[in-house]
Amino acid sequence: MKRHSVLIPFSHSHHEALLVALRLKKGGPSSANDTLWPKEPLEQAQALLRFADRELYPHFSLEEEYLFPAAAGKSEKIDTLISGLLSDHSGFRSALAAFNRPADSSSIAAQLKQFGEDLERHIRLEERELFPLIEIEVEKRNIILGSA
Repeated sequence: MKRHSVLIPFSHSHHEALLVALRLKKGGPSSANDTLWPKEPLEQAQALLRFADRELYPHFSLEEEYLFPAAAGKSEKIDTLISGLLSDHSGFRSALAAFNRPADSSSIAAQLKQFGEDLERHIRLEERELFPLIEIEVEKRNIILGSA
């Protein structure tokens, strides 16, 4: 099934976040050609915070204010997924706040790697489980999603 038009911007945002997650898991640039991502953990933490301000926080807000409420209550599975995803959002916000506090580079590297793993898992859950369920509900006309 082709992505519903309202979900496409979320998927595009997920693509960018998956690249950041890969960089965090690798502990540096995603490839030899990736000149945009820093190599040092403290600089990576700052790059992650900039990405969060520019992309993650607004993305979370859109999901929390529009997408999740529109999908909530349509099925027990959707509600369970949304509950876990909201919990993830809270955890991500806490983890990001911790990157604002000074720490040594070895502990930051481990925290960045864990953040990347958690972010990838979160995105895969939305893309592979939640979005297909939402699209099924849209097809059944149980959810009305506005235009993108």
